[in-house]
Amino acid sequence: MPDIHFECPKCSQTLDAPEELAAQLIDCPTCKETIEVPVRSQHKEPPKPPEPAPKPAPPPAPAKVPEFRLPEVEESGVAIALIFIAVLEFIGAVIGGFVVGGGYDGNTELGWLIFGCGVLSGLILLGFARVIEYSFQSAQRLRRLELLIQRASEQKPPPNTALEPTATAPSVSTKP
Repeated sequence: MPDIHFECPKCSQTLDAPEELAAQLIDCPTCKETIEVPVRSQHKEPPKPPEPAPKPAPPPAPAKVPEFRLPEVEESGVAIALIFIAVLEFIGAVIGGFVVGGGYDGNTELGWLIFGCGVLSGLILLGFARVIEYSFQSAQRLRRLELLIQRASEQKPPPNTALEPTATAPSVSTKP
């Protein structure tokens, strides 16, 4: 015959009694308290261990901030072409002046004139090349400043629009 398993309500001692003693009074062998044997076993399930707390999710990876890069200042292709033409003008002036003014028929003045005009036009082309180069680079630098200002305004917190209380001057009354 199976036994009835139960606990003493006073001392919590686990007791076993045969089924014939169900609903009868007995003395607890530990604390000597008179207790009633229950009709059925008191199946006390062992306490469940607490569930482990779920692991916190790993913090999200910080959003990758795109790297801010300013565009490089480039050279002007037009200015480079003008410098090349000016160099050809210098070379052409020397060759043209020598060919025309090198003969014995008295064209030396014309040779010097061709040489001088060639050198002068080459210098003018170099000057134009410098002006174009500086203008092109200035425009690029202004664009870089514009990008920096735009980025700074995006990162700046909005201005405080709340009106601050202002002190008012005391009113002066005059009596006639």
